Amino acid sequence: MFTPSWVGHKKALEALRKNYSVWTNALTLPLYNRNSVSGLLKWLVVLTLHSISLLSLPFILVLGFSMKAYTIFLSDDVKKMKQYKQDLQTIYAKLKDIEDQDEYKRRLKEEIAKVKPF
Repeated sequence: MFTPSWVGHKKALEALRKNYSVWTNALTLPLYNRNSVSGLLKWLVVLTLHSISLLSLPFILVLGFSMKAYTIFLSDDVKKMKQYKQDLQTIYAKLKDIEDQDEYKRRLKEEIAKVKPF
């Protein structure tokens, strides 16, 4: 979260907007899931660090920077992920006739390595 990365003003602003819009989801996460005490403590630690990181985004936006973790799935990457999902569906359809589990896993691993976007 705390690794600054130069991405330019446009992408930094996109990351700022996206991450501020989903912050409320992070706040309400324990309300929708069953949690243990240790799970709640871990959630509080992550939420605190995430909030501190979000507070620093406007300041580093001025320089065209964003946090590296917040720029992973921006608009350019969404296109790559859509193509990756389509490629995966094609691979699964192509390999569905293989009966041997070991052969299927080996071939699946090889095919996925060919189309991996990241």
